[in-house]
Amino acid sequence: CGGMYKVANLRLVNHKLQVTDYLKAGWLRSPLDLAFAFVSEQAIDELAHKLGIDPYEFRRRNIADERWLGVLDGAAKAASWTPKPKAAGVAARSSAKVLTGRGIGLGTHLQSWGGAVADVEVHADTGQVVITRLFGALDAGLVVNPAIVESQIRGQLVQTASRMLHEEITFDTTGVTSVDWRSYPILRFSECPEVTPVVVQRINEPCQGAGEEVMAAAAAAIANAFFDATGARMDMFPITPPRVLAALRSPKNG
Repeated sequence: CGGMYKVANLRLVNHKLQVTDYLKAGWLRSPLDLAFAFVSEQAIDELAHKLGIDPYEFRRRNIADERWLGVLDGAAKAASWTPKPKAAGVAARSSAKVLTGRGIGLGTHLQSWGGAVADVEVHADTGQVVITRLFGALDAGLVVNPAIVESQIRGQLVQTASRMLHEEITFDTTGVTSVDWRSYPILRFSECPEVTPVVVQRINEPCQGAGEEVMAAAAAAIANAFFDATGARMDMFPITPPRVLAALRSPKNG
């Protein structure tokens, strides 16, 4: 989490929890990664915004590792990223009913490198968020069959869109209450964004993981795109209409 940046000092606080005090959890694709990147990459984006620097350029200035730079550049190039004017990276909230934004992010799962760019629309009157396009770049070392890895990236991007907009476990004092596709909704075909996979080939590196590595980056990019569109930060996902409306009305985002 944040290990891709050149940070002079890093303080990590770990709180050990007694698992008997909580509901027991099962394995989920890319566990924890979306939450890590959702928080840490929004913090990086906020630093760029406060300094008046384009968020893509700010990341480039603070990354030395060529493999992180590779996926960052790969996603940005695929998306035809256009630098934003200093101190003007957030769209001013106005009377427009549909706000558009673009965000960028980095992330990983266990061992590979992922970068993503997201384009979103935010319907200010209803709180609905539409993810229109996702670009995902993956460095998994030597890729023997690029077509298969491209398919993996597509699947990761679509599932991340679903988790960022809909998927949420609900529970009460006795157990889980999201027990079917009505109480645990997922992305519908009509909501699926246009997705573009990018394989960053490293023929002199060993093969590494390609199953989950772009999901965290995509989650971060979606969160940052929401900020770019609205000027409001989301501190929780999925980004549901009630949460969006609450964020837009919050004094701290005014």
